[in-house]
Amino acid sequence: MITLGEFLGSYFLWRDPMIVGAAAGAICGLLGVYVVLRRIIFVSAALTQVSSFGVALSFYIEGLGLGALSAAVHPFALSIGLTAAAAVFFALKKDYSRISREGIIGFGFLIASAAVVILGDRITKGSHDIASILFGSAVVVDPADVYIIPGIAMAAGAVLLFYMKDFIFVSFDEESARLFKYPVGALNAGLMVMIAIVAAAATRALGALPVFAFLALPPLAALYFTERLKLAFILSAAMGVLSAVLGYFFSFILSLPTGASMAMCACLFFIAGLLWREVRKRV
Repeated sequence: MITLGEFLGSYFLWRDPMIVGAAAGAICGLLGVYVVLRRIIFVSAALTQVSSFGVALSFYIEGLGLGALSAAVHPFALSIGLTAAAAVFFALKKDYSRISREGIIGFGFLIASAAVVILGDRITKGSHDIASILFGSAVVVDPADVYIIPGIAMAAGAVLLFYMKDFIFVSFDEESARLFKYPVGALNAGLMVMIAIVAAAATRALGALPVFAFLALPPLAALYFTERLKLAFILSAAMGVLSAVLGYFFSFILSLPTGASMAMCACLFFIAGLLWREVRKRV
């Protein structure tokens, strides 16, 4: 086990992953409040898997040796494109031939997950790459992600702040929003695409497991801790950051899988929120 002094002395190793993880945890925590309020947690799970499929598909095409085509299919671009398309599809409330919307989301999650595993068996880079995509191995990150992930987080945060009242109104009472002539369809699609872009970028950098955990568990915990919505946003973002930072810290000093360590820290915050709610009920 590495001591705290050794950890601090190795800042050049963990500085970049910490920055990327903290930025991803913060914006996923903010967006996750909308995910929970709209009861679309499994949509976020499906989107992270579609994002993983995009990255895996890019690796597979690269391995085919198709020259310029292989070079043109960048993991980041393909992942965002497929995830955004899936987000728009999930945002459309259509009749799926008597199949429930939850069934369609479940189908999307399962087919994307199966495709990732199948492609992983065919990728020449090896199964380690697919394990990293699915479960996260942010021991090191692409230097470009130190700028890309915080940049996306700040842009998404600015949009959320500017349209906060609109998103909240549509999330809580869509029928009233329609009566007041709000662009409900555009707001729903915009929010889903924003979740998709954040999920795709963060999944490529950290893995699907921690990103899904950041989108689901900190907001659930925050809503257990408080009924004040603005405070819930702040708490969720803070717990997302702490889940990423503490998860990376424990993975570094205890030699644990990084993505699983981040997800476990998010689980601990969720358990704390659940316990707090039970204590308040008894007081």
